[in-house]
Amino acid sequence: MAPADTVRRVRIYLSRDDQWEGGPRYLALLEQLRRIGATGATALQGLVGFGPSLRARAALTDHPDQHQPVVVEWVDRDERVARLLPDLADLLGNALVTVETIFVYQATLRARGPFTADRSVGDLMRHPAPAVSADTPLTEALNLLITEHLGALPVADPTNHLVGLITEQDLAWRAGLRLKPALLPLLTVEERTSAVAPLAGRTAREVMSAEPRSVGVNTAIPQALITMIEWGYAQIPVVDHDGRLAGLLGQEQVLRESVAQAQAKPAAGSVRDAQTPTAVRLVMQPVTAQVAASTRLNLALAQLLATPGRHLLVVDDGGRLVGALDDASALRQLGGAERAAFLAALQRPQAVPATALPGDDRPVVGLIEAHPSTLGPQLSVFDAAQRLLDLGIERLPVVDGDQQLLGIIARSGLIRALMQQSE
Repeated sequence: MAPADTVRRVRIYLSRDDQWEGGPRYLALLEQLRRIGATGATALQGLVGFGPSLRARAALTDHPDQHQPVVVEWVDRDERVARLLPDLADLLGNALVTVETIFVYQATLRARGPFTADRSVGDLMRHPAPAVSADTPLTEALNLLITEHLGALPVADPTNHLVGLITEQDLAWRAGLRLKPALLPLLTVEERTSAVAPLAGRTAREVMSAEPRSVGVNTAIPQALITMIEWGYAQIPVVDHDGRLAGLLGQEQVLRESVAQAQAKPAAGSVRDAQTPTAVRLVMQPVTAQVAASTRLNLALAQLLATPGRHLLVVDDGGRLVGALDDASALRQLGGAERAAFLAALQRPQAVPATALPGDDRPVVGLIEAHPSTLGPQLSVFDAAQRLLDLGIERLPVVDGDQQLLGIIARSGLIRALMQQSE
């Protein structure tokens, strides 16, 4: 660490019999410190002690461990202590808490990984967060999801406390909306009216997840990413200490932060200065959903509908990338009865046979997006993140110099790789 860094030691004096929600208070403190992004803390067990009551604790009596003193010792940078200590207020209770400046001979206080600066979720989040009330008509909530390019829409009460979350999955499972919201702007007025008919007369309360996961404004970025990945969230609500909605953290904000950190000049001789950025080839998904350019269109559309994410890469007989096909590009290019058949298939919960899809008389190559943007396998994950952000897309194929398809890199995969690099 740099000599100019100010480091604090926080000591919290407890007893082993201090309880919090049915468990030892000192363990709850350690877990909370870990969750909100403290660098490190240790619980130290004392032999004997006394407090203001002058009553000796853990004296050599019938139960020597019952009141044994415990000290939670937390060492961190001054800025982080000042930012995180208020979040411990409820857990601290009446405990004695001391804060002192200490001299550190050697330490690594979160100096590795792409999130090297002392930045928390509150520094990255989108704020104010788009939100609706529980009584908002579902069609209005859907429009907000589309116009704000959201994967998750917070629901807040009149005091701005988070009470729910609406995702694409909620709309599909609980409201019967079978089309992805991102596809609705591609529809005609008549097509859209039919697609959103199941939402008519319903409110956000009826479909929202009533116990949504969230992260605090002071949560460390890697810890927030763990929550997002575990729950499959592309975006997650951010709340303040009182549970009020403070913002929204998404993959875009995380990727922008990683690029900014990579571009920032590191201190000479620091750990980050010596690190080599991870190459795309090490984190790409090697097995991709692909189809041959000569495949009949109806067969390719059936495969597209069965593919998670509904995105196919199209290759020639030699395995070279020639284009891409997704549900949006197919909708744009199909017309008349063929478009109606494909649109109906998109909204069916069951698999649709190829015989019910258009295009049994021509190959898929006529419908693809030719010459899609690509990445080279030696590019760094930060270069890949920048390209995805610049293009405003979810994924990019990885090819070698001969356009041989090697794999694919998606935002979610990049975020997992960045999280693994962060300590």
